[in-house]
Amino acid sequence: MPSLCFGVGEKIVFIGDSITDCERRTQEHGPYGRGYVSLARAFLHARYPSHGLTIVNRGIGGNTIRDLAARWQEDVLAEEPDWLSVKIGINDVGRLILGLMSDHVPLDEYEATYRSLLRQTPAVANGKLILMEPYVIEPPVSDDPAAVTGISLSDVQQEFGALRGSGVRDSALLSAGWMYFRCYIDAYIEVVHRLAEEFDAILVRTQAAFDEAIEAQPPAVWAADRIHPDLPGHAVIARAFLAAVGYGHV
Repeated sequence: MPSLCFGVGEKIVFIGDSITDCERRTQEHGPYGRGYVSLARAFLHARYPSHGLTIVNRGIGGNTIRDLAARWQEDVLAEEPDWLSVKIGINDVGRLILGLMSDHVPLDEYEATYRSLLRQTPAVANGKLILMEPYVIEPPVSDDPAAVTGISLSDVQQEFGALRGSGVRDSALLSAGWMYFRCYIDAYIEVVHRLAEEFDAILVRTQAAFDEAIEAQPPAVWAADRIHPDLPGHAVIARAFLAAVGYGHV
């Protein structure tokens, strides 16, 4: 069996967006949420009860790396975690696809802000960092979406949000939007890979896990909107996390 990276009595803080949050701030599902953080916690406690691990969920829906920067002192540094797990980037890209350009975080800003936050964090300096890939549950795209679909990014930005909110699932423009989303998110994933190497972090290959999952079942099986998973989709994330931290087979 692989060796679990967490030591006895250690504290792990998870920070991120809605996928990490997953209703952890509600009375019904607090304080861990009903997603991958809760699943990972349950499995860790079940197999390693004597470790006495403390799990803290600090995900907040809708967050970008800018939002993490604004609350880093309170939600990370003040918590004094032994381990820090970060999963951020979906909204940074999503605002671009929705045409919300003032809220979109460009790639260079994403990388610079992310790096700055990590540099100021003692858990990172102690070699106890976990970086999780952002993702979209959409197959990899090998060609330019504009060339493949004949639909420009500007056209997508004008209509994607309304179409997505309407519940329409079969639309050429909606399909093009998800292709653009995947193309852009892949660049942000590359940043996470670079940072993981730079800071000698454990890398959780979330996007890769979903890529494998959709080879067997289509994206809607894992998340109706290709972003927010149902419980099986959160189990995909939790399995990827547990494998990365040395838990072994789940």
